[in-house]
Amino acid sequence: MILDDFSQWMKMNSKLSDSSVYKYEHAINTISIDMQKIGIINKSLLNMNLSELDVAVYVILRTPQFIEKNIRGNHMYSNSLKQFRMFSLDRLDRDESELEIASEISKSALPKTEKEAIIKARIGQGTYREELMKKYNSRCIMTAIDNKKLLIASHIKPWAICSNQERTDVENGLLLCANMDRLFDSGLITFDNSGHLYISSFLGKDNEKRLHIGSDMSFDLKMTSGMEKYLEYHRDVLFVK
Repeated sequence: MILDDFSQWMKMNSKLSDSSVYKYEHAINTISIDMQKIGIINKSLLNMNLSELDVAVYVILRTPQFIEKNIRGNHMYSNSLKQFRMFSLDRLDRDESELEIASEISKSALPKTEKEAIIKARIGQGTYREELMKKYNSRCIMTAIDNKKLLIASHIKPWAICSNQERTDVENGLLLCANMDRLFDSGLITFDNSGHLYISSFLGKDNEKRLHIGSDMSFDLKMTSGMEKYLEYHRDVLFVK
């Protein structure tokens, strides 16, 4: 069962106590049932792919009933959602996911030129990537790696919940090498508006050393006012403290 897998994943990838793992596992099931009952989601969180989950998390975190329950539960429910998303991302086959999304967009009613632009942005090609390359001088903002094959045009606000405009908005992007993109996409690192790096406790100090990153670091994000809303979303919704 997916909940058993989630439980085992938390035990292997976090320092949560067994009692906390149990609470998070059951919190996900409770959230799923509650949100389906009031019509916020139309299928179980346990049966969603990552794109569906990103949309669901976005909506759930803004639902008054959830907010009230989450406050009473000392934010256990929002934390369990973040954990479950990170677990789901770990299980994702990225290439297959991108092909599925590209197929869905191709079938949509959007104009052909817009379809092509959005698909290219998703798979890291086209104008979106080129503009990020220009903005960051073709270097990872964290490592300065400049091999273009290793650089990813990383969306700050997840693809699934973006409008079509946001999906190709350069303000919604960072240029990162593959491992840093994975950390950022998983919610294991994030930045404040001054470029200060925040690191999730789930990464672990040994891995911080191996990756040569630390919470005393800051980076030049070439911050603009347009980026602030996207980074705020990433800190509030995706970053797992």
